[in-house]
Amino acid sequence: MVATSVVVLLLMQVSGAAVQSCLFLPNVHLVGGTVDEFPANEITACCVACSNSPCCIAYTFDSVRKRCFIKTSIGHSLEDYTMTSGLKQTSRKGFLGVTLKNTKIVGDNSNRLQLRSEEECRQYCQAYQVFSYGPQNEDGEPRSGECACTMRIKSISYHYGSTAEINPSQG
Repeated sequence: MVATSVVVLLLMQVSGAAVQSCLFLPNVHLVGGTVDEFPANEITACCVACSNSPCCIAYTFDSVRKRCFIKTSIGHSLEDYTMTSGLKQTSRKGFLGVTLKNTKIVGDNSNRLQLRSEEECRQYCQAYQVFSYGPQNEDGEPRSGECACTMRIKSISYHYGSTAEINPSQG
């Protein structure tokens, strides 16, 4: 997996039949989980299609082939300067961002620590735009998990039991 540094998280309002906030990840190719693809001239068509699909969580736009790839899951991500991916905004009242279950986001490793819960991780990472929390053990014992805060995304991957959140309204 190639590390991808996403310098800017771009939140853009899209008008039309399905008004949706789109969270774009430039130069990121989300791999896996493609359930549909279609031709499109711009990424906003991908965002609108994803917002109209209850199964869609993300999409990738290929700017060279002019195609949208609708995703129901994310296996991992790759750095690709011809791709821009997007994530469907979480529909939680008062929350402008994305929550991804069973997903791990890797960023700057200097802000990594052990905490007891996802909520503690969310509170600890308030000054950052991204956090990822995953339990360490699979034995069912109540123990701490790994919390990582970052403002840059290097990779996104499937990781059972983890939660990742991107919230561009903070930071």
